[in-house]
Parts: sequence; C-alpha cells; structure tokens
Amino acid sequence: MVSLDHYTLGYAAFALMSLAMLSGALIFLSKRRETWIKVHIVISVIAYIIMFLAIWLVR
Repeated sequence: MVSLDHYTLGYAAFALMSLAMLSGALIFLSKRRETWIKVHIVISVIAYIIMFLAIWLVR
C-alpha cells in the first residue's frame, strides 16, 4: 500500500505536471483540440490539488 507522505505526493505532482505539459503541447499539435483541452484541464486541476496537499503536509 502506498502511503500519502510528502515524497509520494511530490512525485505524483511532478508526474502530473509533466503530463499537463504534454497535453498542453498536444492541444496545438493535434486536430482534436477540444478533447485535449478537456484532458489538460482535468490533469492540471488534479496536479494542483496534489501539490496543495504536499505543501500542506509539510507545514
């Protein structure tokens, strides 16, 4: 079982932010922009929530 410590949340946030950058690039490179915009928004919101939790856990 994975514990939700600072390091796990940090790695998850880093991975999701990398996916958000990739999906942001695919908005411009793909012909299906509407789909990638929705995917980008969902990934970005989840990444920011996980970053908030990681920072809140440290405090």
